[in-house]
Formats: sequence, structure tokens, C-alpha cells
Amino acid sequence: MSKSQTEDGTSSPQELLLGPLNSRKNQDLWYADGSVVLVADTTAFRVHTSVLAQNCDVFRDMDAIPKPDAVGDLEETYEGCPVINLQDSATDLEYFLKAIYKFSFFRPNKKSKFPVVAAILRLSTKYMANDLRRQAIQFLTTAFPPDYDAWSKRNETRLLPYFVGETAAMITLCQQTGIRVVLPGVYYAAAKRPLSDVLDDLRSLDLDDTTKQDICSKFILGRERLRQAEIKSILSFFEPTFTRATCQSGNDTASLQRYAGTALVRTADPEPYQDWCMSNPALVGTFINVCANCCVTIEMHIEGAKRNIWSQLPGLFGLPDWDILRAEDEVDE
Repeated sequence: MSKSQTEDGTSSPQELLLGPLNSRKNQDLWYADGSVVLVADTTAFRVHTSVLAQNCDVFRDMDAIPKPDAVGDLEETYEGCPVINLQDSATDLEYFLKAIYKFSFFRPNKKSKFPVVAAILRLSTKYMANDLRRQAIQFLTTAFPPDYDAWSKRNETRLLPYFVGETAAMITLCQQTGIRVVLPGVYYAAAKRPLSDVLDDLRSLDLDDTTKQDICSKFILGRERLRQAEIKSILSFFEPTFTRATCQSGNDTASLQRYAGTALVRTADPEPYQDWCMSNPALVGTFINVCANCCVTIEMHIEGAKRNIWSQLPGLFGLPDWDILRAEDEVDE
């Protein structure tokens, strides 16, 4: 690692002070032949209008770049380059520009940390860098995929490593950027945690109070809808009308009836019985002591019920169905 780099890839404090700009030069993103100087916070980046225009719709017309009244002299220049003051954080802008300029920094199928992906998503949304935006969304969907089969193996395939505070950070990012395709998965994962812990996370959202209250209400309602759907669908093999066409034992119906009451009580356990069934479908029949054929029937039923609940998941949390979410965020099947 060079002396001008920190461990997370951002510039170190050892940057040269640019007197006329009262800003520090970002060494990694300061090109001598650059044609524009972007300033965020007190960090300056000298880059190329042609490169920005090629990647970002907003930068195709330099007059369209946000120029808030508070930035000072809009005619400011540095070594003949126009200076554009932006209201982005220096770290966000650095990550965003590195994603544009440095091929190895933000590549498909290569793991990346949340602050990097979040910064790129925020600024690609703001400046309409559509290819980068789609790539950032793809990173998020490896952690919270819309596809049921992908969800079952996401711990092995996610490109966005887990981090403490993930729930609140993901929801905040979705609110900032208008992304919704990952929200059902975020809510589903949160619903499997203790409610008090999740509510603490939701109260810490970096959003206005009205939005936080709305999110909390929708989550609590969706969590209960999910619980009821799982109890009703997963445990329906206890119902007298449940078909076990290949049953080999005359005692299995009685075994199921005896265990049904215990199962209902256990739905209120710290690990609810329906959750245990979803995690261990091949063991459920064995623990109830039914025949081998009924064990397979129950296992297949649980697997099918899990898939069916997943198809309903967005609606449980007040969101459009999966097809609409995929289409609006441009996520392939």
C-alpha cells in the first residue's frame, strides 16, 4: 500500500494543499491533462469532461451540473480548468470516480464493501451513470437476491460481505436511491431476528421521523403477515385433509394428530417451530415418527410451501410483486 493510500482505498491526509481552491488535491484522481476540477468537501479532483460525459448523462451538459448558491464564485477556475463545487461527500465522489477511471476498483464478480457500493449507487443515481447504477444494484442483489434459489445459497455467493448494521444501512440506501428490489429480502432477513433488535436498527435510520415511522409500521405488519403465512402454509401437513397418498403405516395419522398441539405451542418459541421445519425439512417426519414415504411427502410439501411464500414475500411487506420490482430496477431473472 502506498503512502498516499489508506486501507479502504481512499486518499490519505498526505495530500498537497491547493491554495487558490482552499482544497486538498486527491493524488489518485488528479490528472495533469484534466479539463475540469471537481470539489467535494475540501478535496479536489482534476478529471476529464469527456470521460464524465461518456459515463454520466448529467455531465454531458456541464451547465446541468448542480451548482448550489452557497458554493461561491461559479466562474472560478484553476490552471484554466473550470471548478465545479459539488454537494457530495469527498469519499463518495472518490469511490464514484475510481469506478469510472480504474478498471480493477469496481468489477463484476469481485467482492466489494458496502461503503463503496453505496457511494457508487448514490452518485450513479444522482448523475445518471446508468451502467454503474445497474452494476451497483447487481452487487446488492447478491446479498439480497429476488430469486428463491439464489437466496438459499446467498451466504456462499454474495459479493457484498455481511457487516454490523446491515439492515439499517440497506434500508437507508434504498430510500436514498429509489431501489426496491432488495427490500423484500432485507425485510425477510430482519424478520428472522428478535423484534426488539430490529426496531433499534430502524429507529437509527438516517431518515426523517415520518419516513422512519412508516418503515417501522410496514415492517411490523409485514413481519406478522409473514409469520402467519409460514404457520398456515408450512404446517398444513398437520391438517386432517392433508394428502399422504403413499403412506405405509396406519399409525401416521394418529402420530400427526398427537404432535399437532405441541407444534402449535412451539410456534411461539425463540426459534419458532415453522422456522425449524423450513431449515430441516428432511428431519420433520422423522421427529414426528411417521413412515419413510410420509417423511418424503412432508419434506416435499415444506419445500414447495417455502417457494410459494417467497413468491408472495413483497406483497407481505406492502411492495409490488417480484416481476415489477425486477423491471423497475432492471434486474434480470
